[in-house]
Amino acid sequence: MQLDGFLFFILMIAIGYLVVKCRLIDDAAADSLSSILLNVCFPAMVLKNFLNTDTESLLQSGSAAVIVSIICSVIPSILASVSLRKSENDRRVLFRYICGVGNTSFVCLPLFSLFLSSEQMLVVFIHGAVMDILIWAVHHQLFLGSSHGSVHQVLKKMYTSPCLIAVILGIVLCFAKIELPSFLMYTINATEAAVSPLALLFIGMLICRYGLFGWIRSKDAVIYSLLRVLIYPLIVFSVLYWILPLQTAVILSMLFGSPTPITAVLWCKEYGKSTKLVVNCLIPSTVLYFSVMGSVLLLLTSLNIL
Repeated sequence: MQLDGFLFFILMIAIGYLVVKCRLIDDAAADSLSSILLNVCFPAMVLKNFLNTDTESLLQSGSAAVIVSIICSVIPSILASVSLRKSENDRRVLFRYICGVGNTSFVCLPLFSLFLSSEQMLVVFIHGAVMDILIWAVHHQLFLGSSHGSVHQVLKKMYTSPCLIAVILGIVLCFAKIELPSFLMYTINATEAAVSPLALLFIGMLICRYGLFGWIRSKDAVIYSLLRVLIYPLIVFSVLYWILPLQTAVILSMLFGSPTPITAVLWCKEYGKSTKLVVNCLIPSTVLYFSVMGSVLLLLTSLNIL
């Protein structure tokens, strides 16, 4: 079953690439698809997994995921900012963001959902919720600079994130042990089932839009991808192995290897910054992550480690 899932996400990415390459759909369809995923499908997946989990499991996995997610995302951001302090400002700001935050929504959620149980997926969702808070409460302001936006605007953006709202609602329903009507559960389950195929199609569309091999001559992109996807998860796991249950340590470590977030590309476009470097980082880190972490997940689930 795991092998079928592994081949499934490779095929769906290829299909997403081909439908744009062959001009069967408009290239701009990826933008609409991302909105549907973020605002409809991902919140449904979050709710489903919280509703299928008992409070004891939530408490055990939740507290560790929150603490580790904050610490292990802040450290690389600080290191990137310090090491690039003499670089041009746009480059330093970009790497400070993409070193601390990964593409949890469009890469980790669909990939991990193919292999992990509902209880194991809670770690992924809680990590994603922490990332949402850090993105809109911290990184958005740092990316723009102090002259852009107000505290009210940032808080509004953060607390209107559908996935974050779904996490809060899911926690309340889980602890209150409230059962939703059958028609609502059917709707949530049916919507959640669309997450994996749509998200993988989206990744394929992006790869086609920006080109598969345009990053090869970018030294920054190659170094970033290797450090982000391969080296940092190993460092995190070498620490978490001694302080957390094995499964939680493995899942969190893999999450911290997630590739360049799509928001980095969108922000660069929206605020008039160059997109060349961020796109060069996005493609290789995403392809490498799917290849390496997909293989690791397949192996670990086959061996019953996960």
